[in-house]
Amino acid sequence: MIFEAALGFVVLVVFFLVGDLLHRMGAPIPGGVLGLLLLYMALQWKVLPLRWVERTAGFLLRHMVLLFVPLTVGLMDLWPVLSQHLWAIVASLVVSWAAVILSTGLLGKWLLPASGNAPATEGK
Repeated sequence: MIFEAALGFVVLVVFFLVGDLLHRMGAPIPGGVLGLLLLYMALQWKVLPLRWVERTAGFLLRHMVLLFVPLTVGLMDLWPVLSQHLWAIVASLVVSWAAVILSTGLLGKWLLPASGNAPATEGK
């Protein structure tokens, strides 16, 4: 049981480090994202058995909220700088949120075929 968890952690760290190395060698994608893509391809092509990382990945996902505590504390430490640029930060958050909502809706409308049968509405 402990061996499985340690093996899964080592495998995840190795994929992260390989992605980081590729990024340092000039890949324009962040190392963490590259590592995840490589992990996905290894799992998809059955090069890496899912059982090796499933337990550790599940543990990390269940406790993901705890991994954001240092980030939150760091942001609280930077409050004087953030407060000077608060309106720019809020504006960029609102614009990016609207862009994500709009692009998701348009992409969904484009990808999902329109059916001739409208869904039944309640109350009629």
